[in-house]
Amino acid sequence: MEEHEDIKKLLKRYLAGECTPEERMRVEQWYGQLDIQAEEPAKEQVEEDIIDIRNRLRRSPIRRIAPWYRYAAAVAAVLLLTVGMYYQFKPSDRFKSSSKTATIASQPDIAPGRNRAILKLANGKEIILDGSPNGEIAQEGTHAIFKNVDGELVYQLGGANTSDATIPRFNTMRTPRGGQYHLVLPDGTKVWLNAASSITYAINGNLGERLVKLEGEAYFEVAKDATRPFRVESKGQIVEVLGTQFNINSYLDEPVVKTTLIEGSVRVAETAEHKTVMLRPGQQAALDRQSHLSVKQADVSDAVAWKNGKFSFNRADIGMVMRQLSRWYDVEVVFKGKKPEITLSGEVYRNTHASKVLEILSFYKLNCRIETVNGVKQIIIQ
Repeated sequence: MEEHEDIKKLLKRYLAGECTPEERMRVEQWYGQLDIQAEEPAKEQVEEDIIDIRNRLRRSPIRRIAPWYRYAAAVAAVLLLTVGMYYQFKPSDRFKSSSKTATIASQPDIAPGRNRAILKLANGKEIILDGSPNGEIAQEGTHAIFKNVDGELVYQLGGANTSDATIPRFNTMRTPRGGQYHLVLPDGTKVWLNAASSITYAINGNLGERLVKLEGEAYFEVAKDATRPFRVESKGQIVEVLGTQFNINSYLDEPVVKTTLIEGSVRVAETAEHKTVMLRPGQQAALDRQSHLSVKQADVSDAVAWKNGKFSFNRADIGMVMRQLSRWYDVEVVFKGKKPEITLSGEVYRNTHASKVLEILSFYKLNCRIETVNGVKQIIIQ
């Protein structure tokens, strides 16, 4: 298992262009010794290729070979799959959809999501951020709110006044389906807000605690302040930290709330039965609808992939996969007939159009099409 993880890391570095010359030569040599077919390989052939490459990993001699950049990347991608499928959305003839196995109808395509959000001020005024120019966009008491050149929302704090000390004042940012946004809270905490999410936070810099309320998903890099703990309230739980990095997925349509710790430490408290757990880096707390709170080791790269511009799945059921696509592309997903009982593993870039993402399903002989019904965009799967 440990050797397999090393293999995956090497192949991921190859696909990202981060290999040393020696490592790149090794991957290309493994590929060069495989018998590559022109057509989409059968599942049995894929499994044979994977076994073949794994066997070659144990061999140490390195020989110079001709470059195989395009095709070696495809085989590297194949090896990263746990179910014989991995789709990296870069040009590759080897993994284009085959019309013999699936149909993706040539309907109008759906563009990926982008930076879109609405800011609600303490006085109730709403500002559409993606339609606002860079620079100062609002004034909250003595605080100025800016949209910088990177599209981030930041606060420039002024001096405290009496109202700040006695009356809590809150702002809310919400992203629509098909949107995401990055903001820096008044205390310096950085927040990445995923699609169909919202966060409510105090703008008073001198309150005794830092409490935010989250619906949906967000990644936090919390500014350290030993005198004021940072708390996130979301769907039946409260997460408390002093300064750390973590991700919370708390969508209402997901069966489990997931809190994944990247750096530092956090305490997760379940609010119904008052259960608590402490997380260490690399751990994930899961809170289900029966208020059962558990902890396990997490694949951190999967948990924060959305922040880094990717979907990343590890044996995810098709329902969870399609819920993520639905939120990001602002589209309804309709299953015609029984929902397929399959799991998917792999990575997909979020900046690609929906039709390219749907090609992933061609490996499972599923027919997909994009339709607009009564003005509503739909992905039909059968």
